[in-house]
Amino acid sequence: MLSAIHKSQKLAASLLAVSLFAILVLMWTPARAQGDAVDATYKAKCAMCHGPAGEKSFDATKADDVLVDAVLKGLKPKMPSYDQKVSAEQAKGLVAYMKTLKK
Repeated sequence: MLSAIHKSQKLAASLLAVSLFAILVLMWTPARAQGDAVDATYKAKCAMCHGPAGEKSFDATKADDVLVDAVLKGLKPKMPSYDQKVSAEQAKGLVAYMKTLKK
């Protein structure tokens, strides 16, 4: 009887460990890692002018391609060009990220 209880406790502990591992794996997805990278890029390159919540000098109603172009080429006189600092794909990610901040 004691042996059966011990085995069921081991099984329960093993199932708990596997479940926790699965939850951790599911929480850390490539999309989440990419989102963290976009957030870090925004904070490093954009937040100083656009604010932490994207509340300054950003028109979320503009088309994404127009906003991506603004990131890459800049807007005179205030916004510098970032074409040498971010890729087109990163610029798209930044625009999408900023649009989520405006909600």
